[in-house]
Amino acid sequence: LQVIDINCMAQPFPPPSDTSSKVELSISCSNLKNLDYFSKSDPVVFVYTRGQAGWVKLGRTEVIDNNLNPKFSTTFRLEYRFEEIQNFQFAVYDVDDKHHVEDLSKQQLLGTMECTLAEVMAAGEHLTKSLRLQGNPAGKITIQAEEVQDSKFIVHFELSATKLEKKDFFGKSDPYIEIAKAQEGGAFTVVYRSQHIMKTLSPRWPAFQLEIQKLCSGDWERTLQFSVWDWNKSGNNELIGICSASPKDICPERGGQIFNLDLTNPSHKGKKKSTGVLVFTSVRATPVYSFVDYIRGGCQISLITAVDFTASNGHPSQPSSLHYTSPYQENEYVLAIRSVASVLAPYDSDQMIPAFGFGAQLPPDWEVSHCFPLNFNYQNPEVSGVQGILDAYQYTLHNVKLHGPTNFSSFLDRTMQYASVQNTQQSQSYCILLVITDGEITDMANTVDRIVAASKLPLSIVIVGVGGADFKNMKILDADDTPLKNRQGQAMARDIVQFVPFREIMRKAGPAASVSRETLAEIPGQLIAFMKANNIKPNPPILRRQESTVYGQPGTVGIQQAPAPTLSGPQGSVHFPSENQSPSPYPSRPQGPPPPYPSGPQGP
Repeated sequence: LQVIDINCMAQPFPPPSDTSSKVELSISCSNLKNLDYFSKSDPVVFVYTRGQAGWVKLGRTEVIDNNLNPKFSTTFRLEYRFEEIQNFQFAVYDVDDKHHVEDLSKQQLLGTMECTLAEVMAAGEHLTKSLRLQGNPAGKITIQAEEVQDSKFIVHFELSATKLEKKDFFGKSDPYIEIAKAQEGGAFTVVYRSQHIMKTLSPRWPAFQLEIQKLCSGDWERTLQFSVWDWNKSGNNELIGICSASPKDICPERGGQIFNLDLTNPSHKGKKKSTGVLVFTSVRATPVYSFVDYIRGGCQISLITAVDFTASNGHPSQPSSLHYTSPYQENEYVLAIRSVASVLAPYDSDQMIPAFGFGAQLPPDWEVSHCFPLNFNYQNPEVSGVQGILDAYQYTLHNVKLHGPTNFSSFLDRTMQYASVQNTQQSQSYCILLVITDGEITDMANTVDRIVAASKLPLSIVIVGVGGADFKNMKILDADDTPLKNRQGQAMARDIVQFVPFREIMRKAGPAASVSRETLAEIPGQLIAFMKANNIKPNPPILRRQESTVYGQPGTVGIQQAPAPTLSGPQGSVHFPSENQSPSPYPSRPQGPPPPYPSGPQGP
C-alpha cells in the first residue's frame, strides 16, 4: 500500500496558484496479455513524466500476482496546472524477477500508454485508453483522477472476521480483504488490499492505516465497500462476501457505533444469507502533522555543512579539478552549495551556519584534519548564510593542501554534538547536515556506526556526490532498501540519509531548482518521523520576531555584520579588508608557508 506524492517543493512556502490543484491518480488495467506459460502475468505499472531531458520516473505501483485485470491500490499525487502541458507515460510490465522489480531488463513489457494530465481531467470520471506494444493493441489502462482535499487525518484499522464461508474443497479458505471507495458515477476504486492468511475461517489481518484522502477523499460519509476474498494461487480468487459502511459509521471519534457487519455474496441466488461476519476490532482517527506545521509552530532548523578537500578532487589550479575556480563557470562544489543550501538556509532562524572541511592538510604543521572549520575559527565555526559558506570555501581552498583519505566519522561526531540538544514539546529543533564530496568513503564501518547512532537524534544527512565517481558506498548509506546496521548488529532507528549524484541529476533535471528538489525530498518526512517517534506535536503557529543578525549573535540591533573577505581576480584570490575597516571573521592568514602544490594531486 502506498501513496506517492511527487510534489517536492524546492522553495519554502511557495505561493499557491489560482490555476493549480493537487490531484490523486488511481490506475487499473484490463485484458492484459498473458506472457506466463503456467500462470497469468504479474503486472506492475511504472509512471513517468516528460522532463527537459526525456522521461523521468515518478514511481510504480505494487505488483499483483496472476491477474490480467488488475486494480492497483498504489496512488500518485501530483500538482495539476491548467496552464501547462503535463505529459505522462504509463508502462505496464509482467514481473518475472520479484527481487529486482526496478530492473526492467529482467521484466517483460506488456504495453505503454501516453497522455496529458489535461486529458485525464477532461475525460470526466476516468480516462480509458489502449495500451500499445510495438504499435499493436495490448489491453487497456484506466486512469482516474480525483482532487485532493485538505484533510489531515489517518485512520488506523484492525480488522478480523468470523464464520467465513468455506471455499476450498480440501481445506479452509485463504482470506484477504479489500477496501474500495465509491466514486461519483457509482463505481468503486480499490484503496487497500491485505495479504491473504492461509487456511482459516476466522482471520485476523495485520493492522494498517490509510490517509483519509486515500480512504474516502476526505468525505467521512462516503460509502466504503469491504470485500473478503478467498485467495487462489491460480489468480482465480473467489468472493466470500461484501458489506458497506462509511468511515463515520465505524470510527468512534466521529460518533460511529458499528463494530461488526454481516458479509453477503451477491452471486448467491434467492435469500441472502450471511457468508461471515466482518469485525471492526479497532478503528481510530489521528491527526496528521506536516513539515509546515512544525516550522510554523517554531521548530528551529539548523543547517551544518561539510566540504570535501581530499586530493582525489584534483589540483585546484587545473581545469579538470572539481575545485577549479573558473572566471566563466562555477565548479560543482559552488553549484551544489548554492542550489541546495539556498533552499535550506531560509529555515535556519539565525542564518549562522557551522561550516567544516575534511581531508586536507592544514598549516602551519600540514597535518591532515578530517574536521576543521572553514573559517579556521575553532571557537566559532559559524559563517553567515549561503554567501558566508561560499566565501569560507574559497578562503580554505587557497590556504590548505588537498590530501585524504575520505573519512566521514570525525565531522559526523561534531554534527551529533550539535544535534544532541534535548527536544521537548516546548523547545523543538532539528539539524540538517549537508555533505558535498567527490569520492568513496574510506572509514565505512565507523561511518555506519555513527549514522545508526545519529538515527535517534533530530538530524538528517544530505550527501551530494560531485564528479563522476562510482559512489557505491554512498548508495548503501542512503538505505532506502536495506536499513543500516552497526557492528553490534543494531539497526538504524529511522532513515536519515539522502544521497544524490549531483552530475547525474543536473544532466537529467537541468535547472538547479530541480536539483534541490531531488536532494531535499526526504527531509520533511524524516523530521516528521523523528517528532512522531518522540511524541512531539507541532505547537500553535507563532509570529516570529523580526531580528537583525550579526556574526555569532542574532537580535542585537546597531552592530554591523563583520565583512567577509571578497573574491577577485581570475582565480578567485582572497581580498582582505583594510585596517580601517571592520575586522574580518577569518584570521589574517594561517601561520606557516603557503601550500606548496606540486604538479599533481597530493596524498594517498
